[in-house]
Amino acid sequence: MKICSFDNGIPPQFICDKGSQLSISDQYYKYGRHSLQWDYSADSYLKMNESILYRPYQEGSISQERDSFVVWIYNGEPISDVVTFQFGRKDQVDCQFAFHLNFRGWRTAWVAYERDMQGDPHPEMDTLTIRAPQTIGTGTLHINQLMLNTRIDPRFHTRDKQVPFVNLEADLKANAHWLSLLAFDELERRHSMPDVVSSEQQRAHGIIHKRFEELVFQERTVEQDDMMRIKETFSTFGISRNGNVISGRPIDLPFFDHFPKVERERWKELANSVQLSTYTDFMMDIAVCFRSTEHVGWKQDLHVMFIDLLDHLDEQGWTYGSSQGTVHHFGYNYRNYYPAAYLMRDELAQAGRLERTQKTMYWFSGAGRIHSPIEDIEGNIDIFNTTLHGILASLLIMPDSPTKVQELTSFSEWLSQSLLPAPGLRSAYKSDGSAYHHVNHYPAYAIGGFLGVTPVIYLLSGTAYRVDERAHVSVRKALLAMRLYTNKYEWLVSLSARHPTGKGQLEVEPFKYLALAGTPEGLQSVDKEVAAAYLRLNHDAEKSEVVERFLGMGIAPEEDPNGHWTMNFAALAIHRRGSWLVGARGHSRYLWANESYVSANLYGRYISHGHVQIMSQGHPINNESSGYHHDGWDWNRWPGTTTVHKPIPELRSDVRNVDTFSGFEEMLLSDETYAGGLNLEGRNGMFAMKLHEHPKYEGSHRARKSVFFFDNRIICLGSDIENTNTTYPTETTLFQNHLADQGSPIWVNNHNPIIEFPYACEHVLDESIWVLDQLENGYYVPAGQTLSLSRCVQHSKHQSTDADTQGSFAAAWLGHGCAPQQGSYEYTILVKTDRDDLEAFCKNMQSVALAPYSVLRKDRSAHIVKDLANQTTAYAIFEANTSVDTGWLYDVDTPSMIMIREAGDELIISAVDPDLRLYEGKESDQYDEGGNQVEVSVYSRKWVHAESIPSTMRLILRGNWILKDDYLGCRLAAGNGDDYSTVIEIACKDAMPREFVVQKK
Repeated sequence: MKICSFDNGIPPQFICDKGSQLSISDQYYKYGRHSLQWDYSADSYLKMNESILYRPYQEGSISQERDSFVVWIYNGEPISDVVTFQFGRKDQVDCQFAFHLNFRGWRTAWVAYERDMQGDPHPEMDTLTIRAPQTIGTGTLHINQLMLNTRIDPRFHTRDKQVPFVNLEADLKANAHWLSLLAFDELERRHSMPDVVSSEQQRAHGIIHKRFEELVFQERTVEQDDMMRIKETFSTFGISRNGNVISGRPIDLPFFDHFPKVERERWKELANSVQLSTYTDFMMDIAVCFRSTEHVGWKQDLHVMFIDLLDHLDEQGWTYGSSQGTVHHFGYNYRNYYPAAYLMRDELAQAGRLERTQKTMYWFSGAGRIHSPIEDIEGNIDIFNTTLHGILASLLIMPDSPTKVQELTSFSEWLSQSLLPAPGLRSAYKSDGSAYHHVNHYPAYAIGGFLGVTPVIYLLSGTAYRVDERAHVSVRKALLAMRLYTNKYEWLVSLSARHPTGKGQLEVEPFKYLALAGTPEGLQSVDKEVAAAYLRLNHDAEKSEVVERFLGMGIAPEEDPNGHWTMNFAALAIHRRGSWLVGARGHSRYLWANESYVSANLYGRYISHGHVQIMSQGHPINNESSGYHHDGWDWNRWPGTTTVHKPIPELRSDVRNVDTFSGFEEMLLSDETYAGGLNLEGRNGMFAMKLHEHPKYEGSHRARKSVFFFDNRIICLGSDIENTNTTYPTETTLFQNHLADQGSPIWVNNHNPIIEFPYACEHVLDESIWVLDQLENGYYVPAGQTLSLSRCVQHSKHQSTDADTQGSFAAAWLGHGCAPQQGSYEYTILVKTDRDDLEAFCKNMQSVALAPYSVLRKDRSAHIVKDLANQTTAYAIFEANTSVDTGWLYDVDTPSMIMIREAGDELIISAVDPDLRLYEGKESDQYDEGGNQVEVSVYSRKWVHAESIPSTMRLILRGNWILKDDYLGCRLAAGNGDDYSTVIEIACKDAMPREFVVQKK
């Protein structure tokens, strides 16, 4: 890769025809201090004679990067013409592209040779010819940072007004929400423009303005020190004016994707650019100070600096119609531009910059997306988080006019559609409360989405532009669900995706804004349920005005949520009693098992292999106090999982770039459809999965796993555990707890506490035993199993950096040996218990009459448990039509989960088909010629956007029953009617549980 920056004169490879002239300019520059000035006339050309070193992409390459051409062009006056870049061998042109000159200032182009250019690039190309515009007599262009050939991720090239042909397929891929600025800008309006602005709409504009101002502007005291700091920072940007020319340091995104990874940091330093986020954050700083101070001199200085910053940003190409080569993830770096411009709107109008700035805000926020056809609208948490406020700000600063009404009406409709439960695995919210990003439930992104979208719902509430009731309900469900899988603030580690730090936590502010937005139907100005959740979660020592308002309305903090919840779009079961939380999580052929990047979650492949985590300790309750600690963590031993226990280095992910839909990342899918949970009456529930590890690592590893939740009793079963690994043992982990104090004891069968450190033992159990860990969790382990206990310093690896780590831990696991066949396990967890209760429980389990539960079946076809205290039988039916013939359930024609509680002459029944049914059969391209599953990117799967396929489950009960009431999706089968059985048909979709009651006929 060679970069021409022209600080050392005109390179000898550059020549031009007699009708044009080359020189070096120090007036216009992008990088370095000089540019190549080309004074041209019609039909002029400029040549660079140098081998381009183009190499076509080879299938199977480690990286998907494609050879690309990069250049920066400065144009002094917009013209309706193009400059043409031609690449070839001497005078033979092999490929070319046109660069539109409809701009003033700096613009860039990133153009892939194979995909984006006209013609066929050739490996022996050795000449670049730049041909001048044809329609004008003379003109001048300045060229900087010309890169004949550099390799760029094919997802990143972004089309704009200058190169509208680049990466056209990006509009259909995962990065479309970032990269489709031009497509958004060109969309036809859905709504016609009204003739006038109604009084109701004018009132709405005023309300939204007032609320938006309050949201983005917190007045502060401005001191002399602030002004000195601001002026000093401004001086570091090197901004200066020379007549109509403004120059200064370049402003860049932090990624530098057009440079080879090994050289990026060096080129960042050489570029001496200002990071875009630093620049726009500073603009916001100035805007807030300007609005806060009454000091006339300071206001004048701040005003001048703000206009200079704005003009320099525009000159650098951060303006309408420009995409800077790429704008992937740029929203995280640009978000403060919008409120800064909004706060300075009056000053911009006076300076003649408002219209230009509004167009820039509209462009970079992708506001044109609000005009997408309804059927194409998809929510996106990145947009909610980073640019949603920018879209609204770009509309609010428009003058009150029919155009503004048209735009705000479309905005409200677009936002409402974006928030509705999305089909398949599309973003952003699901009917079960899951919040989707990266094609899975993803709390770490969800918090940013909530921080962005809930204030906007509040801003629009009570006005003509309020969001649709169904959309409000959807966000409300997702936000309230977050407080269920977090405790008190931190979420379950199994939901960490690529950040298994145990520190991820919810934000409280969204609860405040959603409460202030009122009830979804708009009848109440405050949503009392959401307000009560906010009051429980709010940790501010001082009572805010909002807290005082809620308390004054008689709203009290809610109690800790108690019950059981199912989120099958996350393969997640949630069980809560008192203040504790237990979560169980799996994966399937639709929901990835892990997300790993080259520097994130390198050892997390087992994180959703039936992970059962207890969060019950700490003030407030948190992951670390409840046993999870990153340093020293054995990545083989997530509680509840069944895994092949390997040396830590062998667990390291082999992260690959498998296609052009993805980067270097690993998101492995199973080939099993059965994973998820079920709840009954909102109190108890279950989780089950068919575990099959991806063949990338251990394709022979399989198990049938189930977890049954009854009050504080959690019954864990496993069967048909098998693999062919004869080197390393297979284990099911009961617990792995960090020891903040190495003296914290483990109790076994009320014998003397185990306090030795280090300590290790293996018990081949001739009789049942119990174990009490240091966190008040008890484990009952029936006889016939091999139980190991450990207390020691564990040595591990950092999930991100690969650095060595260590920590003190206690752990317990059941051993299944190497290469097990038909292995199994059973254990029961008693949460927040003590030795006396555990002893009594263990004793009762030895008596058929007193046993709290019984395992009625545990094999390849079904796991069935009856809990006597609740008179509930729970069924994990792994295979259809297997003659269940247990309890009231005779058979079922669908792999399913069913719970039945006996209540006199009634049965309360809940059932679910956990298969999301996004496609049927096998996907041929997920398998090689030998029938082995291969690694694919989930982003490449067409079924990601598919609706769940409806199906019908036929459930056969013993006895003659009738439905107690009309239940959505449940009916007695036609022709139902012998005296010994009842057939009930259940409509299944989206893996949503159905609950109903039957009565004896």
